[in-house]
This record gives sequence, structure tokens and C-alpha cells, in this order.
Amino acid sequence: MSEPLPLLEAAGNRDYSDAFRRLWPQAIEWVEPYYDSIHLRHTAKWLVRLDPYASEPLLIAALTHDVERMFPGGTQPDKRAGAWDDVEYNTRHAQRSAVIVGDWLREQGLPPEFVDAAVPPILEHEFGGSPEGNLIQAADSISFLEVNGHLVMAWVLHGETSLHHALRKLDWMYERIQRDDARALGRPYYERSRATLRDDVARAVP
Repeated sequence: MSEPLPLLEAAGNRDYSDAFRRLWPQAIEWVEPYYDSIHLRHTAKWLVRLDPYASEPLLIAALTHDVERMFPGGTQPDKRAGAWDDVEYNTRHAQRSAVIVGDWLREQGLPPEFVDAAVPPILEHEFGGSPEGNLIQAADSISFLEVNGHLVMAWVLHGETSLHHALRKLDWMYERIQRDDARALGRPYYERSRATLRDDVARAVP
């Protein structure tokens, strides 16, 4: 057994390939400039908590699934409309991330089979579908509810969306989870984020 990797401590002393041990810190460094990199890091943490033996490509997918927003032309949802489950937008977002991550992995010298295994979960991280898609979607949702309450509150305070739509964002992030174990783990974060959003907005708005 080997030493745990950063963010993957919940997997214990599981073995990883030498190539992955080299790639993982590079991937963490690559996503660090992203304004919501804490969410990406926590998605990886939740992924191994849900499945300590998740595949190496799936771990990379979890850590990088939103990375397209770090580059010029990145997508953003229509916050004012509160269309969080918009299929066209979410598909475009997932596809762009998948292309960028795939290109980056090839630049790092990863073999085609690794790239081909990392791309599909990124494509499915919003709506799920396959077992791996449902797993990354669940990890994404719990992470968002855990660490992104301040981000949602800022949308309201800056006039980007209404409190009603912000609460619906939190609802959607929880309700879309398809795994029962993840719903149970995510429920406290969902309830806390909802209550905190209401309280914080009430304090901030006279």
C-alpha cells in the first residue's frame, strides 16, 4: 500500500499507478486558478468518500469537471431566470469542459484509453446517467451544497438572481442526486445551506 494522495485521504492507503501519482498534483495545480477551485477539490474528496476505489480517470474527471469556466468564453447559467436545469446550457458547459480536459490530458502524455475514460463522466456530471455519471453528479452536488453557499448568496446580493431562484438552485443541486447514499450524506448540507442563505440575505438586506 502507498501513502494517501492529497484530497483522496478517504480512500486510505490504496494503490495508484505511478502515472497517476505524477498526474494528480499537476491536476490540482492546474485547476487552482479557477475561482471555485475549492468546489472542485471537495468534489474529488466526496467522490472517494462515496467510492474509495473510484477509477483514476473518474478521479481526474471529478477534480476538473467545471474547468471550462476558467478559460475565456466560459459558460454561465442564466441566473436571473433561475434556469438551473436548462439542458442546452448544462450540456454546452459539460461538453466544453470535457474537450478542455481531454486536450490537457493528452498534453500530459496520458494514453487514449485514460482520456476516453475521463471524458464521459464529465459529460454526465450535471444529469448523471451511467453509474459513474451518477457518482460524479452526486459528489458535485454534495460539494456544491457544502462549500458554495457564499457564492449563491453573492448572486442575490449583487442582483444577479432573486432569493427565490437562489433557493431553487440549492433545491436542484440536492434533488438531482440519484444515489440514495449520497442523498443521505448531502441532506445536512442542503438543509444548512438553505437556512444559511435565508439568514444571511435577511441580515444583509435592510
